[in-house]
Amino acid sequence: MSDARTRRAATPRQELLGSALSALMAIGFAFVVILGDRLQEGGPPFPMLAVRFGGQTVLLFAALLLLRRPLAPNRGERLPLALAGLGYGIESGLYFSALNHGKAGAVTLLFYTYPVWVTLAAIAIDRRAPASRLFAALGLALGGSAIVIVGGGEIEVQPLGIVLALGTSVAYATYLVTTDRRVKTTDPVVAATWLGGGAMIAHLAFSAVFGGRVPELGDAAAVAGTVLLSAGAFAAMLGGLQLVGAVRNAIIGVLEPLAVALLAAVFLTEPLSPSTAVGGVLILAGAILATLVRSTRGTDPPGEAPLV
Repeated sequence: MSDARTRRAATPRQELLGSALSALMAIGFAFVVILGDRLQEGGPPFPMLAVRFGGQTVLLFAALLLLRRPLAPNRGERLPLALAGLGYGIESGLYFSALNHGKAGAVTLLFYTYPVWVTLAAIAIDRRAPASRLFAALGLALGGSAIVIVGGGEIEVQPLGIVLALGTSVAYATYLVTTDRRVKTTDPVVAATWLGGGAMIAHLAFSAVFGGRVPELGDAAAVAGTVLLSAGAFAAMLGGLQLVGAVRNAIIGVLEPLAVALLAAVFLTEPLSPSTAVGGVLILAGAILATLVRSTRGTDPPGEAPLV
């Protein structure tokens, strides 16, 4: 079992679970992108995001009450989670704002540099490089992601869009690394509830300053789907992050653009291009390789084992 001081995986089965949760996170957020595309009409996205994160918080809070789980994070992790929620709110606001200054393909391509920043941060903090196979997985995932996105043909972006997209990438990497290092024992559903609340507060503040389109009654189905899927994706993200760490979570998370392309083909009747097939194979190879890299050894202290 895992160390009481951390939820980090201590057995291969737990590592597989963490990787599966990270993949589920990517698929869940892909569904959110598809639904969110119907709600995005070029204006400031902040009211829409405030509703999304507010609904997610209420839904997860109700789940905690129903399951009779603690409602507050563990001691020492409450302030980090509150700050992480505000940070995630800023990151999501930057991403959807960047979409107003560039094509989705270009913005997404710039955003998916975040596994690089996560890996560099891990190297700087730990003063040792991750396993060589994780570098190979990172290269496969990023290369495949670039092929999928560029193959879509929409790579135009304004200078402000570049700044916003790269700011989103760095902000998300900072969120992942900080949450990985500071939120080690809190139940993932509890953590997701608090993160959603922090993000909601951030977007309520942005809405008051910048305004934006408030979702209408006709958007109810799309908003409800976004809330439900976002709640599940958040819980999966935090569960996977706690089990396998920020580097592997980030690499496996690159499954998202592939999932978006596949879902767009199914639900939006957008054709799949050869580049999607080629890039998809590379992304899946990177995700599988990251999943197979073990970070546990029976002779090492739990949570401190080197990546091999």
